[in-house]
Amino acid sequence: MAWFTNTSEKPTPVISDILALDGSVDDASPVVHHWNGDFYHEEGYTPFQSPLRPGDKLDFAPDGGRSCDRAFPYYRVKFDNWGLSLAIGWPAQWAASFICETGGLRLVAGQGRTNLRLMPGERIRTPRITMLCWFGDDSRAVNLWRRWYLAHILPRPNGQPLRPLLACSGTDDGEEFTEATEGNQIACISKFGTHDIHPDVWWIDAGWYPCRDGEGNRRWWRTGEWEPDPDRFPNGLKPISDWAAESGADLLLWFEPERVQPGTQIDVQRPEWLLKAQGDDNGLLNLGNQECRQWLTDHFCSLIQDNGVKIYRQDHNFAPLQHWRENEPEDRQGIHENLHVQGYLQFWDDLLARNPGLWIDSCASGGRRNDLETMRRSVPLHYTDFGYGNHPIKLAFHRTLFEWIPYFKESTLSWDKAETPTDFSAVDRFDRAVDSYSYHCGFAAMLYASLNIRREDYDYALAGKMIAVWRRAADVLLYGDYYPHTPFHRSIEKWVAWQFDRPERGEGFIQAIRLPLAPDDTITIRPKALCEDARYVFENGETGDAIELSGETLIRDGFAITCPTRNAAIWFYRSKHS
Repeated sequence: MAWFTNTSEKPTPVISDILALDGSVDDASPVVHHWNGDFYHEEGYTPFQSPLRPGDKLDFAPDGGRSCDRAFPYYRVKFDNWGLSLAIGWPAQWAASFICETGGLRLVAGQGRTNLRLMPGERIRTPRITMLCWFGDDSRAVNLWRRWYLAHILPRPNGQPLRPLLACSGTDDGEEFTEATEGNQIACISKFGTHDIHPDVWWIDAGWYPCRDGEGNRRWWRTGEWEPDPDRFPNGLKPISDWAAESGADLLLWFEPERVQPGTQIDVQRPEWLLKAQGDDNGLLNLGNQECRQWLTDHFCSLIQDNGVKIYRQDHNFAPLQHWRENEPEDRQGIHENLHVQGYLQFWDDLLARNPGLWIDSCASGGRRNDLETMRRSVPLHYTDFGYGNHPIKLAFHRTLFEWIPYFKESTLSWDKAETPTDFSAVDRFDRAVDSYSYHCGFAAMLYASLNIRREDYDYALAGKMIAVWRRAADVLLYGDYYPHTPFHRSIEKWVAWQFDRPERGEGFIQAIRLPLAPDDTITIRPKALCEDARYVFENGETGDAIELSGETLIRDGFAITCPTRNAAIWFYRSKHS
């Protein structure tokens, strides 16, 4: 990362095409591994492999100014026996190129457009570039990255690494949380307790603020007035966060400060803080304006402190690029974006500094702003808006996320119909009771238990049992090495299987999920990272069945897992002498 500052008393000449990375690797036959990010589609997070020959060029950039929208700023470049992992830290419109030249590969990356003069005292920066070199195979590359990420990127609230957490929520009927009240939130927290389910996080999403449209209906997307709705929360949200805390849960609260709707408080009172674009009703709160950013910081710190917020969730539901570019003259192209990025990151840094123990959830219409600069300050709990209960799709998403961004949230929703489990088109997608298969498909560092606590037909005893199995697995899942045992796919006719291993503890687990049309009753896994001369005890996490096998046998014959259709199993293992 480099900074450019105008220390003179007059504008600089035009500075163009500023690059954060422009270098070459002197090796032949590169293969670029890349992914396509999130864009509310089943094909999101798809892996691609592109071998390059001299003269070939690959260009990448996101759509619309959010860093992971149809592009993913994480790459793995492989040569014959080594490679490098590359990440671009820029929460806006970056661009990158991989250019294969005779005898080498040229790597270029930077902000997508810079053609600007700096005014006196003005300062801009380049994206942050991270490269990690490795020798060996894909597993070595993946797990070296995971270990580095967990050690140096994962947030550490109160100085401690973020741990796996169980999240729950509950509300009345209504769009998002537009019908949430002090009374129904406290009642839902209490009812979870009566079923012996004790979340670590109590989740309140969009719609807790005044958000009535012109017809008097509450619409969650009417953003621009950030106070608890006095009609529903006359005492603010503090009674809810206090009640949650007594049950052992921290309050997570949703915000979307960058989007300002017409006629809302900020739009009316401070229109000079907004950038507008043709054809878009959304006003972009200009975080490059220091007065605006300071007001936002002070106001949101008060909201966080007054309402007992422990997890700050920031969303961003529209593309900002045209708001920046339409408001820039030809000799200032890129300045609004650059100053906004600086303000956005400073805003988060100030929130964290002024609210000890706070941590941040990054959301942008799902996972469209999860570049590494953003991840240095947050985790992407809500990594997509697509397919919450579509098991084959979300398991494919997991396969990519486990490689690059180990901490994310998954839910236990099931959208497949009981009578036709291949059909995910149910009118009411929240009508199917959660079963053990749903929990297996939801194993992630944060588990969101999708239990409509107002219903009595759930098997809450099963929920408690599966949450306990998840808690046993979650630490290994987050901090272990990751080995996928099935290829990337979205097929309902196959199995999904992976392994997480803690070599320093001599323990891990294998999880295998049989999707509804997978024809084979059994899958045989050949575990990784085991010692040939050790003995291992395997235990089924749900049934308690146990078996002891030698490392030699496991390496030679594999480990067979049998499941009925639309079912799953998790087998924990440990070295007998560990």
